[in-house]
Amino acid sequence: MKKQWWLQCWTTLGLILMLQAQVLASSEEITLQNFSLEASEENPKVLVANIQFNYQISDYMRESLLNGIALRNEIKFDLVWHSEWWFNKNQKIAEVVTELKYHALSRQYQVVRKDTEENWNFSNLSAALDYIGKIKNFELPELPEAAYQDNASIYVEAVLEPKASSMPLNLSALFSSKNRLVSQGVMWPITPSISP
Repeated sequence: MKKQWWLQCWTTLGLILMLQAQVLASSEEITLQNFSLEASEENPKVLVANIQFNYQISDYMRESLLNGIALRNEIKFDLVWHSEWWFNKNQKIAEVVTELKYHALSRQYQVVRKDTEENWNFSNLSAALDYIGKIKNFELPELPEAAYQDNASIYVEAVLEPKASSMPLNLSALFSSKNRLVSQGVMWPITPSISP
């Protein structure tokens, strides 16, 4: 009887630890919810992107934000030509850079889009993170002709990190990117699914 009680205790403790490990492992990540590329109605060579990323930030990022450090979000669009023999060839197409700040006096989260200098205020962090992860009807620049002839794809990924200061707070910050979140990239083949 005593042996069974100890077995139940150890089993319960093991299950709790496994569940806790899963919660901790999934607490900091950027996941892709939706992604689509369509040809523009006005100009078929221009692609229109619709993306939704979901952000789960770490406690360190949350505390940094509350202590006045801005978070920089970058959604990158690259044109990639695949090579079976050597390295893939990459060409940067576009990027959407936003900055997330917290204003302690007003208790508001501010999102600033760096290319247009537009800004939006939110009363809670989850709404601000939802907004920076959503891109609707974003027109990419016109792709080069070579993109439609070769084995090319558009590669998209998101990066969220504390905004770099001019001096690191400690020496390990120079060599570590542990506080940086990078999404799993998604690739959308251009040939032959999208053609002008």
